[in-house]
Amino acid sequence: MVDTLNPPDPARSGFWRRALAFIADMAIVLVPLEIVVAILFAQTNGMIQGDFGFTQASCEQLSTLPVGLVTQIDNPNYAADCRKSLFGFDTARLLVVSRIEKGDVVTTSVSESFWLDADGNLADRRGYDVSWIALAALLAYLVAMEGWRGATLGKKATGIRTIVRTEPLRQGVGVGRALARRLAMMLGGLGMLPFGIVMLWYRSDAAALAAMSHSTVYWVAAFAGVALVFAWLAWIVVAMIRKRDTVYDRIAGTAVVRARS
Repeated sequence: MVDTLNPPDPARSGFWRRALAFIADMAIVLVPLEIVVAILFAQTNGMIQGDFGFTQASCEQLSTLPVGLVTQIDNPNYAADCRKSLFGFDTARLLVVSRIEKGDVVTTSVSESFWLDADGNLADRRGYDVSWIALAALLAYLVAMEGWRGATLGKKATGIRTIVRTEPLRQGVGVGRALARRLAMMLGGLGMLPFGIVMLWYRSDAAALAAMSHSTVYWVAAFAGVALVFAWLAWIVVAMIRKRDTVYDRIAGTAVVRARS
C-alpha cells in the first residue's frame, strides 16, 4: 500500500534516457516542420527558409563573387554557396562572403551573408527565416506536455517523467513551473549574451564588426563566455550521469524520475 502522505523518493533518471527522450521529442516536432519548410522553399523560390533541427549543411566554395554583389567585407578571401537540406530537399540557401585571417595563435573571421533563391542565384531581397517559429513550437510542446501530463511523448517512450519534488504523485508539474524549468536550462548561455547583442547591433555593419574582432577585450570576453557555457553543460551532464537533480531542476523544484510501472 502506498503511503500518500509520505511517498517514497522516486529513482532519478540517468543521462541516456533523458537524452534519447529529448532527441525523440525534437524529431516529433521539428521533422514535420522541416518538411513544410522544404515545400515552402521550393514553392516560393527560396523566399521562405528555415535552418533548424535535423537538416544537413553543405557549402560549395566559389572561385568568384556573383556579378553586381556589393559587400561590406574588405578584401574578402572566401565565398561559398551554403545550403541546408532535409533528405536532399533544400530548406535554406545563403551566399556567405568572408575574410579569414590566420594569425600565429588565433584565426579571425568576419562574414556577411546574402539570400539565394532555390536555383542558387542572388536574390534581389532577403526573404523570411521561419526558424524561430519552429523553436517556439518545440518550446511550447515541451512546456505543455510536462506542465499538464508530466511527460512528453519522448519521455513516455523512454519510461521517465517530470515531477514536482514535493508532490511526486501529482500528474503534471504545472505550465508555469514547466516554463520556469526550461528557462532555467538556458541560464548558462547568458555568458554568450553580449556577443548576441554585438552581432545584432552590427548586423548591417560588417566593417565595424571586423574591427571589433581584432580587439583583445573581445577575445578575452569570448573565451570567458564559451568557458561558462561548457562549464554549465558539464555540470548538467555530470548530474544526469550520477542520477542527481540537475541545477535547473533544483531551481524549478522538479525532478526527472523513472515512471511508475
